[in-house]
Amino acid sequence: MDLGITGRTAVVTGASTGIGRATAELLVAEGALVLAADIAEQPLRELEAAGGGAIEVVVADLSTLDGCRALADVALDFRGHAPDILVNNAGMGRIRSLEEVTDEDWHATFELNFFATQRLTSLMLPSMRAREGAAVVNVVSDLAQQPEPTFPDSSPSKAALANLTRLLAKEYAPDIRVNAVHPGPIWTPLWSRPGGFLETIEGIYGKKGDDAVQALVQDRGIPLQRMGTPEEVASAIVFLASARASFITGSGPGVNGGTIATMF
Repeated sequence: MDLGITGRTAVVTGASTGIGRATAELLVAEGALVLAADIAEQPLRELEAAGGGAIEVVVADLSTLDGCRALADVALDFRGHAPDILVNNAGMGRIRSLEEVTDEDWHATFELNFFATQRLTSLMLPSMRAREGAAVVNVVSDLAQQPEPTFPDSSPSKAALANLTRLLAKEYAPDIRVNAVHPGPIWTPLWSRPGGFLETIEGIYGKKGDDAVQALVQDRGIPLQRMGTPEEVASAIVFLASARASFITGSGPGVNGGTIATMF
């Protein structure tokens, strides 16, 4: 199925690994030209090298206003015009208890999970109005509707992002479609890296490796009985950004294995 993305320009944040990287790669596979942004320079450069000339990169700390401005300055003239597609994927999360979250932690989480998207959309959407069929996809989380005590600061920040998505969809219609995806547990480097989520849940459940993952799956009540992959989330993102989703805005499908049937 032709998604109508060939020749379109796209900006993807948090693009060095996981969902962001899979999204950038799928957009390129569908014929788009991608500007990929992240704070992690080495994996970003590796993505650029593998992109066959279809990927350019910007190294920026999107948890700051200056970082968002630096990306917007490049993005608004990427390939000579404002982008057709903006994927706001940059975010953070950490397993901890509510009592462990400091005031500084709350601010850091909201700066990246909420304000990065708010700032980038404020900087970029006015110019994106001129691009016919422009689309924004925000990567939110099933935590936006189903908060978990183990992610006490991430859950409210994602709920705020879900609300912002609906607001933007109304504000910029009919010129720009704005949607979200709500991933459930997705197997990314946030889980697999040393010190990642896997090590934390191994301690919580007293099990190792796949056994710990399955304990989490059972505890979360995931009907499909497994974690998702970055590619599965990327497929939903790219569809929502494409011409095939031309009558979808203000929507937020869950890519979560069935943990929540309807997000919005």
